[in-house]
Amino acid sequence: MRFGATRSGTLTFLSASLVFVVCSALPPTARAQAAFDGKYRCVRVEVDQKAAKCQSPPLVLNRDGSYEIWGEHGTYEVVQGRWLVLSHSKRRGLGHFVSVGEIVFEYKIDGNRCRVTFRQLYDPPPGFIWG
Repeated sequence: MRFGATRSGTLTFLSASLVFVVCSALPPTARAQAAFDGKYRCVRVEVDQKAAKCQSPPLVLNRDGSYEIWGEHGTYEVVQGRWLVLSHSKRRGLGHFVSVGEIVFEYKIDGNRCRVTFRQLYDPPPGFIWG
């Protein structure tokens, strides 16, 4: 009996150790980025502090570190859990996370200050019915 309990405990320890080793093998950037992956929709646009119609396509941050938006495809990096760096975004600059699931880009176009806010879309769990 005692052998069985020890063996079960050893298996549990080995399983937990394996999970730790696998997670530790992922680069820190990949682990951090996985927390931010998903689809974000444009919810607000301001040009010189005046609201404008939001016509931006969704920003898609993929788990593998790639992104898509405004016809751009590239890689992204989350720096210090706060800043979003898009590899091919020349005009829009850095995005920053103002809260969980909310990203703001601030940049200038023709001397006008633009601020575009994106909010993460969440898919309901399988089988969930709204209403």
